Amino acid sequence: MSTLYLVSTPIGNKLDISLRAQKVLSSVDIILCEDTKKSGILLKDLGIKNKLLSYHDHTNVLKVNYFLELLKKGTSLAIISDAGTPLISDPGYDLVSKAIEKKIKVTPIPGPSSVISALVSSGLSTSSFVFEGYAPKKNSHLEAFLKNFKNEKRTIILFESPKRIERLTNLIVKILGPKRKISLAKELTKKFERVITDEAKEIYNLIKKDETLTKGEIVLVIEGSKEKQRISVEHEKVLFDEIQKLNGTKVASKIVSKISSKTSKEIYSIFAESKNDK
Repeated sequence: MSTLYLVSTPIGNKLDISLRAQKVLSSVDIILCEDTKKSGILLKDLGIKNKLLSYHDHTNVLKVNYFLELLKKGTSLAIISDAGTPLISDPGYDLVSKAIEKKIKVTPIPGPSSVISALVSSGLSTSSFVFEGYAPKKNSHLEAFLKNFKNEKRTIILFESPKRIERLTNLIVKILGPKRKISLAKELTKKFERVITDEAKEIYNLIKKDETLTKGEIVLVIEGSKEKQRISVEHEKVLFDEIQKLNGTKVASKIVSKISSKTSKEIYSIFAESKNDK
């Protein structure tokens, strides 16, 4: 059996290709890509003449199985996307998961990623984050999607079409709040690269004024919620009662206040059964 390589390619600036990526792409028997014409241009610039085969979202099971058979016979394959790290909102998952099932070696060749580049240049927290791919296209789906993040503490990263970025930022203002910070990363590593971080309302107003922000590839980074998670009074009472049984009223008040909009003193005054509890 051979190896299936997952090779990262530049997201814009061609100088970002790594020496290791060039070496692997030069040595494998076949390179699988989304668009043979687009990838052909990159490989030509690198002086690489290996065989290209298409592998995209609509690649059928028979073709995936064909690639697996090639690997079993010792043919080395590399997967690349049109730009960046393969499998991140790009095809490749089916082949990789089946290759692992068949005990075929899968090796990543690290490199450019618009997700990580947008995150580290945003000025928002990098300690914990969640990547959600492309935002939903339909308004109702997008609204429900954003409501799920009202209490999300982690930084959120999304892809969005430049044609829909104004709508997305407007809904962020309405659902997550005008003060929630967001970072708009546009055309990363390219000539017209821009990274703007500000409150959602300010970014929305800027997009309405500056039409250049509605062109090119966009990654949006959203600040995690800093508000306490709100729970119903009924749930507060149930939780308070259970903790009070084991730890007393004061401890129960402090713990419930961690996930309530109320302070521990307010929790104590509302739910305490005995003022003498210690």
